[in-house]
Amino acid sequence: MRVVIADDHEVVRIGLRTILDHSGEDYEVVGQADGGAELLEVLAHTACDVVILDFLMPDEQQGAVALDGVALLHEMRRRHPRLPIVVLTTLRNSAILRSMYQEGADAVVEKTHVVHELLLALRTVRNGRTYVSKHLGEQLAGEYTARAQVDGAKAGPQLSKREVEVIRMFAQGRSITEIATLTHRSVKTVSRQKRSAMEKLGLSSDGQLFEYSRTHGLVG
Repeated sequence: MRVVIADDHEVVRIGLRTILDHSGEDYEVVGQADGGAELLEVLAHTACDVVILDFLMPDEQQGAVALDGVALLHEMRRRHPRLPIVVLTTLRNSAILRSMYQEGADAVVEKTHVVHELLLALRTVRNGRTYVSKHLGEQLAGEYTARAQVDGAKAGPQLSKREVEVIRMFAQGRSITEIATLTHRSVKTVSRQKRSAMEKLGLSSDGQLFEYSRTHGLVG
């Protein structure tokens, strides 16, 4: 099984490769990337069977919009509609987790459990099924099963990829005007997306938004 690994930390990429190399299974790492743009370039020239993807990776150049998160998932799914994607994340917010699946993730693995769950996730997507980490699945389940949440994504708030992008950039200290310029949207549109995201998350002030972003790993 040919694997491409994308993570902005070299030590994590080495660790993931070590897990695969010592699995006793037929995994072969055929490519690596430390950012979204590089990953898309690797995928354009490298045949693979699955991608292991860090959900949050930093801006690749000063002043640029980071190509990661749901935006990267959306672009990967557009270019490679049948390529299995295993997402690694530290995020635990249900709305964002559901957004990952909506934008094309086949599996979501909590980074703190990657040693124990990565191989299981890879086997699951290899067989054409969806995987969610045990602890994240319990969080997503609510009154439904985790599988129902993944397939239907009907319960609870759902953030669009643009809403996630806006609140992340805002929490990083950028103004609404700066976000509008970087994303090529109007100030009115960005303001509406920020307000919509806050309403879905039950937040009523910028202070709560900053705290939410910090505790949920949207800023680092």
